[in-house]
Amino acid sequence: MAKPGRFELAHRGTLLLDEVGEMPLGLQPKLLRVLQEREFDRLGDTRSVHVDVRVISTTNCTLSEMVRAGKFRADLFYRLNVIPLSLPPLRERREDVRELAEHFLRLYQPQGKGLRLTPEFIERLEVHSWPGNVRELANCLRRAVALATGPEIGSDGDSDGWGFERLPGESGPGSMQPERDDCLRAGVSLGDMERRLVEMTLEATGGNRSRAATLLGVSLRTVRNKVRSYGLPSWSSYVHD
Repeated sequence: MAKPGRFELAHRGTLLLDEVGEMPLGLQPKLLRVLQEREFDRLGDTRSVHVDVRVISTTNCTLSEMVRAGKFRADLFYRLNVIPLSLPPLRERREDVRELAEHFLRLYQPQGKGLRLTPEFIERLEVHSWPGNVRELANCLRRAVALATGPEIGSDGDSDGWGFERLPGESGPGSMQPERDDCLRAGVSLGDMERRLVEMTLEATGGNRSRAATLLGVSLRTVRNKVRSYGLPSWSSYVHD
């Protein structure tokens, strides 16, 4: 028996199509058919499945320009462009940075840890150019929480471990890139170094704990225990293999 797909599972509900501008041209007619006729054919089946779905699509591309360039179908663009909402990049709405940072702090800090963001840290966030937009801000807070050694993030004035990223060719005070590994500096305990190494390895493997265990030369069970004992966030991106 065929398994239901995303559209079928979203019947009488809402389906989010993230980064719809990345959809290959060959697949776009299939999506257009579902949106127009509210039906699709399962792979290997001869019967059409009818669905009633509200569709929300997102993109960081300018679809109208992609249409002119022949990279996106005009009919699909007009079918999707019913109620367009434009959200400016984070660098154009710096007044939102503090609130978003505090949200991510609550999201990523272990329960009962009670971390706070210092005014210096928040100021540093507000002047950063955020080439990676909100995702970069989330990763910055996630890293800062994992590397925190006290109740306040940014209280030591050392921004090297805060996780600000820079795109190639970008420069300026709002785009600093750490020049050294924050694990390797005087005054860091062996326990902190191990915790940060586990954290950095999980980030490097996209949260794949099995791969992280292989790189660290330990068992998967050890990685799980380290995540728990060091109070690292139980991110949903952590996978087993």
